Amino acid sequence: MKGYHKIDTLFTRDEDHALTGMLRNPVIGTINKWRATEKIDGMNIRIHLTEDGEVQIGGRTDNAQLPMFLAGYLRAKFTPEFMQSVAQGPITLYGEGYGAGIQKGGDYRPDQGFILFDVLIGEDYWLDDDDVTGVALALGVPRVYIIGDLTLAELITTVKVGFFSYHTVESMARMAEGIVARPIEPLYDRRGKRVIIKLKTKDFKGVEK
Repeated sequence: MKGYHKIDTLFTRDEDHALTGMLRNPVIGTINKWRATEKIDGMNIRIHLTEDGEVQIGGRTDNAQLPMFLAGYLRAKFTPEFMQSVAQGPITLYGEGYGAGIQKGGDYRPDQGFILFDVLIGEDYWLDDDDVTGVALALGVPRVYIIGDLTLAELITTVKVGFFSYHTVESMARMAEGIVARPIEPLYDRRGKRVIIKLKTKDFKGVEK
């Protein structure tokens, strides 16, 4: 089961771990529009349907321990029969386990669940946003909220000012953790690494708006 790649912060950091304002990857500055989605404060989850029809469930790493309730929910929901009824393997779902008891996620929901943010077909084909939404609908699970197509400057301003989460129990229950953004069409840098960035609202605490 392929782990989800690391998502780099937009900017480099100094020795105090503060953002420097310098782009971590120069190619980022050449992209005009970014598809921005809300970053959920949860636990990275992988759900993989093998070519043989088996379902493998895990965290970000093979050693990650899932909360008991969340693990039970995932095993009951994503059975081999259910997965094969909506998808053909091999396919890997990437999302967040979120909700009460996970990273102070009680403002998201009173229990624990799974929210989808990416889907990989085989070893190297990532679905576009419309297809990820289609998979979420077929599975009956939420997907991370698509904020819209923003310029880099708009993305930075949105996170710096802060915004309320679109996935809370009630309106304005908590501020969003931040944004994950990628080019509208998948792009890779010269090392073959997928271009995708994140910015967290907490990184701008204490910074003049």
